[in-house]
Amino acid sequence: MPDAKVALVTGAGRGIGREIAMSLAREGYACGLIARTKSQLDETADLIRKAGGKALVTPTDVSRREQVVAAVEAVERDLGPISVLINNAGAYLKKPLTEITEEDFDFQLKVNTYGPFFCTQAVVARMVERGAGTIIFVLGSETRGGPAQYSAYTASKVAQRAIAESVAYEFMHRGIHAAALDVDGAVDSPRVREAMPDTDPSHFVSPERICAEIVHLINQPKSSWTFSVDLRSFVQWRPRVAAKKKS
Repeated sequence: MPDAKVALVTGAGRGIGREIAMSLAREGYACGLIARTKSQLDETADLIRKAGGKALVTPTDVSRREQVVAAVEAVERDLGPISVLINNAGAYLKKPLTEITEEDFDFQLKVNTYGPFFCTQAVVARMVERGAGTIIFVLGSETRGGPAQYSAYTASKVAQRAIAESVAYEFMHRGIHAAALDVDGAVDSPRVREAMPDTDPSHFVSPERICAEIVHLINQPKSSWTFSVDLRSFVQWRPRVAAKKKS
């Protein structure tokens, strides 16, 4: 693990963001926790502290640059230099194309594109000064093909992937490992299981495996960095099979 074991996790108030923060805490990282809802962040921090870890709650709207900068400064002041940034926060919109307003589209871009841009911009220069750091962008299958009614969401996430690739090219030779982690498919959770009660659990992507992949990326040596990962349940892979000819 890097010498400075401090991680900043966005969207850490619930769901996979909470799981990621708790996983990194188990790996010995002090965690700065970012999300808009303080009560949810407090719950995540309590879970980390009860397990013997260290966490700092920093309620933040990632679409506001000044709030992101203030959060980064607070984390580095109280916990130490940030060596890992997990860009996980996101906004979700399913809506017919003709009904998407300009405000809808702007909000998707502000959270899903501006947010990771602001967070990365706030930490990367300090990582460069130290000659090391890891920045991971948590994405999904929408960066490869936009399903119906997800045009605004897909556009914002494709833009985030572009940022991840640009960061990798610009900073890899300065010691910064940037990677895009595409989680293709439904992530296992009580909400998902309730919505699909008859589905085999192996069809869902396990949060534990997502967290394990993030830890794996953080620990990769410079000689073998991975810059893009597709993580999916086997059921998401549907090879094309020629139809059988009628006899």
